[in-house]
Amino acid sequence: MKFFKNLKILAIILLMFLVISNACFAKDIRFEASVDRNKVSLGSTLQLNLTFYGVENMSAPGLPNIDGFKWQYTGSSTSMSIVNGKVSNSITYIYLLLPVKTGTFQLGPFSLEYQGAIYTSKPITLEVVEGQVSQAPQAQSPAQSGSQQFDLKDKIFLIMQVGKNTAYLNETVPLTIKLYVNKLAVRDIQYPQFNHEGISASSLQQPRQYQEISGGLAYDVIEFDTTFFGIRPGEFKVGPAMLKCNLMARKEGQRRPSGMDSFFDDFFGGYEAYPLDVNSSEMKITILPLPEEGKPQDFSGAMGNFTLDVTVGPHEVRAGDPVTLKMVIRGEGNFNTVNCPKIETTDGFKIYDPQTKQENGTKVFEQVIMPMDEKIQEIPRVIFSFFDISSGTYRRATAGPFPITVTKEEAQTQKVVEPYSKRLTVYSPPETLGKDIVYIKDFIGDLKSRQKPLYKNKAFVWFQFLPLALLVVLYIALNRRNRLKQDVSYARRLNAPRRVKKSVENARDFLKQAKPEEFYNAVFKAVQEYLGDKFDLASGGITINIIDEFLKTKNIDPQILERLRNIFKDCDMARYAAGAFDKTRMETTLKDLEELIVYFQRMKE
Repeated sequence: MKFFKNLKILAIILLMFLVISNACFAKDIRFEASVDRNKVSLGSTLQLNLTFYGVENMSAPGLPNIDGFKWQYTGSSTSMSIVNGKVSNSITYIYLLLPVKTGTFQLGPFSLEYQGAIYTSKPITLEVVEGQVSQAPQAQSPAQSGSQQFDLKDKIFLIMQVGKNTAYLNETVPLTIKLYVNKLAVRDIQYPQFNHEGISASSLQQPRQYQEISGGLAYDVIEFDTTFFGIRPGEFKVGPAMLKCNLMARKEGQRRPSGMDSFFDDFFGGYEAYPLDVNSSEMKITILPLPEEGKPQDFSGAMGNFTLDVTVGPHEVRAGDPVTLKMVIRGEGNFNTVNCPKIETTDGFKIYDPQTKQENGTKVFEQVIMPMDEKIQEIPRVIFSFFDISSGTYRRATAGPFPITVTKEEAQTQKVVEPYSKRLTVYSPPETLGKDIVYIKDFIGDLKSRQKPLYKNKAFVWFQFLPLALLVVLYIALNRRNRLKQDVSYARRLNAPRRVKKSVENARDFLKQAKPEEFYNAVFKAVQEYLGDKFDLASGGITINIIDEFLKTKNIDPQILERLRNIFKDCDMARYAAGAFDKTRMETTLKDLEELIVYFQRMKE
């Protein structure tokens, strides 16, 4: 009985220990929210950390909509510490916050659930200001301390403009989409997309870039132009237009791992890409039907203001011979609605389908017709009807008639030509008797081999040296292999041309595809890898400053150094303004890169 009593006491003590341990562990779980700084400039980013202490693993929590900010999840990090023999785990979820307007904001408090319990953080106060944030506090002037508010939408926005809001059916209307950017770094700008139900829109043209003053502020403007026309009458909406890009937000006050500061600051400038969608407002368009009054029977839907020019040739033909009509239509309007002009009458003619060719502001039709009767004296009048948008009326452009001379078709007589034939004589050479008779020998004579002795065969003699040659080659290959393993610097120099060749081929492919950003990334990679292998340097940390310092002792041509600096500068600039690099400039960069590689390959160690 005493044993069972002691066992019961031990169970109670163990149960109490488990309850106390669970309570202790529950108290060890904490949730905190923090930011890397409490004051940030508009157009810069800051980092929000959500940290759970006493937790080893859990799903990344989602954030609610935060007033004044856009957020993006960037990853997590875990840590473990041992203090006085006690193990403590924590996991931190990292979010990137992009402010979209100025002012003072409160983040949180954030409440998250974990294993049935709710954990709440303390609120965080943030201030978003216009302009660069000073490292040291400064006294504000009355003008600076005012209540003027700024919004990210005032610094980057999209505008859609149409030539007119009321148009006729099939009438061409110009459409312009403009991206305005004020003192922001933007890259990876994509062509805008827009809704156009009931509207047929052409492809966007190559964008134009310029500067424009609006509201007293200077904006960099990227303009996309196109045209559209209504395909049925009614009220329609065009837009809103949406454009995707990456906003290069400055990471103020953030530190990188040791040894990486100079590299990333040189080539990334302390910026981080943040995906951004920019939208415009929509436009209302009214498409009017064409009037029925005064509509010609031969009208085929042409919209605009056009002229007609017709030439005919030849003017003298026989009945059944072809005559070519070249009809040229010039003017302004929707050339998609321009069809081949009509011939007033086709009696006595055989008509073929026209061939069409269109250029800027001109559409050419070449049509072949055949007069079938010698009584025909002229080609009838050519008529082209169109709707003049400026006057709102139907108009006709005419040309001809065109006089021609048609003669009677001559009857052709067929001549039968009999082939000349002659008797063929087969020649047979005279037969000589006795040559096919071989007499039997009664004595065999001396026997000799018809083949040369083996030692006189040159191929056999040279074959004897093959094992020795293979042994020499094997010896050289093994020595080279051992040196490549033992001498890393030699191996890198030896493999440098082969490795850089692949990177140059990648750059050439991106050049053909007209992808400037990928092209300059490939060029930068090629320069890093080649110079690192050539001079036995760490490729990942190569910058133009490091190369300048190292090459001072190498007696390098100053022009070569200058061209190398230009390549580094172009690669750096292309990360933020890839659209500024055209194909000609990319070809020049690739040519400089190839010539630099040839120069360094010929350079003596």
